Amino acid sequence: MRRHRRGAAAIAVLTSLSLIAAACGDDDEPEDTTPGTEGTTATTAGDTTMTTASGDTTMTTASGDTTMTTASGDTTATTASGDTGPDAAGDPCEASPMGEAAADTEPGAGEIIDLGTFVGDPPEHLDPALNSTLDAYQVINAMYDGLTEIDLSDPANPEVVGLVAESFEPNADATEWTFTIREGQQFSSGEAIVPSTFACAWERASDPEFAGDYSYLMNFIEGGAEKLAGDAESISGIVADDEAMTLTVTMSAPYANFPAVAGFQLFFPMPKDAEKDGYENGIMVGNGPYMLDAERTDEQIVLVRNEAWTGDFNQETWPDRVGRIEFNVSTDPDTAYNAFEAGEGDTANIPPARVDEARENWGTTLDVEILGSYHFVFNQRVETIGGDNNKLFRQAVSQAIDREDINNAVYNNSRQLSTGITPPGIPGFKEDICQYCTFDREAAQAAFDEWVEQGNEQTEPLMIQFNADAGHEPVVQIIIDNLSAIGIDAEADSRDSETYFTELAEGDCVMCRAGWYADYPTYDNFMYDLFHGDSLDGNNYGFVNDEFDELVDQAKASTDEAEAAELYNQSEEVLLNDQIMAVPINWYLGDYAYNDEKFANFPQSNQGLIAWEQIELN
Repeated sequence: MRRHRRGAAAIAVLTSLSLIAAACGDDDEPEDTTPGTEGTTATTAGDTTMTTASGDTTMTTASGDTTMTTASGDTTATTASGDTGPDAAGDPCEASPMGEAAADTEPGAGEIIDLGTFVGDPPEHLDPALNSTLDAYQVINAMYDGLTEIDLSDPANPEVVGLVAESFEPNADATEWTFTIREGQQFSSGEAIVPSTFACAWERASDPEFAGDYSYLMNFIEGGAEKLAGDAESISGIVADDEAMTLTVTMSAPYANFPAVAGFQLFFPMPKDAEKDGYENGIMVGNGPYMLDAERTDEQIVLVRNEAWTGDFNQETWPDRVGRIEFNVSTDPDTAYNAFEAGEGDTANIPPARVDEARENWGTTLDVEILGSYHFVFNQRVETIGGDNNKLFRQAVSQAIDREDINNAVYNNSRQLSTGITPPGIPGFKEDICQYCTFDREAAQAAFDEWVEQGNEQTEPLMIQFNADAGHEPVVQIIIDNLSAIGIDAEADSRDSETYFTELAEGDCVMCRAGWYADYPTYDNFMYDLFHGDSLDGNNYGFVNDEFDELVDQAKASTDEAEAAELYNQSEEVLLNDQIMAVPINWYLGDYAYNDEKFANFPQSNQGLIAWEQIELN
């Protein structure tokens, strides 16, 4: 996922989160969520065939036809081709009768004001099917539970476990996965969650007229590519059986890691009202630990505890946890952090220059190893830098960069020096995989000189593009100085965030700054999503390499962990050593400060996400 505190890897986002750990109270006044005078306030600053859930009885035949018997006794049939008989009851994804609505939330003992999540801009999307930024995911992940989640209790060995799904099983070659959905799951509105809830949500997310940046993940499912291309009305590889409470997914190719992907935001369940126009701008409904208190504004997003949440968290302690989270949009990281220090919030992202003081004065997440990469990518479409004839030039650039100086001078040693794109903690990680990712000015000079001797010359400056006002300027300046030392002329070319990420998506850059947080802890989330030829929304740099793609495809299909790791390692070696496509700079560490007098913990996962529901009050 693009880190930006708007799209890719920015330094800090300023948001005010007010989390209120509320004891259960009177629910007569749902609009009043103001914490009482005894409350604890915290603030942060910073970063087919489907069946209905209405109680009707359905049956899916082996041929793929669906028979539905309504409560009135009428029988309807929908064939696998999508044709509907004369007695059809209509679209099974349309609204159905609601169950009992969730109880109103009354704030009680504690709230958090977050000043760090949204710095500079409010989120463009809170719709899980459309969002592509870490910042908005901080909110979305609090509002929704997916089929699975990642158990990170042992960070070195992440494990996929069921969440809304109580279990999941593959067939022998991982071409089909069956998820069994827990009974009794519901949205905060009271609408039941059944297998067809997921099927409908996935059909919505793959609608070619609606699809977002992550829609390419639907290509993993049989029929997903055809649906995205507009050649099919539904995804043929999805079968939902609400009576058996199973969701069966046929893959377009063997995929051993699909359960990890199935827990990602694109695959979250959505209520039927999500089909309505303007849904995202209203009070969205989710099934997670928190829910929207009111329509979001450009200045603030407020979540309150979802008392109807049926997640696997300890329900006995849930009423005593944070009851309200207030995300406030701010102008820049330093302003947000200053507000946090002044007591205007409970948590904030730490500006790099203030790491030492944060460590001394506050609780921090600085020791959390994040599964994320900060790097630059060469646009292979640009004649002056792409192609085999410029590999020595790209090698010279990579070896000329003093990554340790960047980490010291810019980040105050608050990041890990990277020797690859894929970070430690990803199963299959191989240390020092990149041959050209350590500072060696002599070798860089030799590579550049050899490139010149081959008849090449630099006729214009190397343009280094990045999003402005996000802390990248000093990084780029060090790179420019490093390149100048070996005779390479380079210039900084900053854009406002909206322009930069729009142009990046269109491949309009030369040496492009990028940041990526793992959507799920798998090797292919870095190799496939960022660089595979089929990943059209992630691979914006014109990189097409048959050997690389084949290695990644083989690794994705393998059910042998050791074999998959070896294949992924080989693909990354092709990327960084044979093609010299990217320039790794660092791997992220946690970057939040929080008021440890109010909070006993502030759990930031190695995916960068805050587990708001697990925060404990002092």
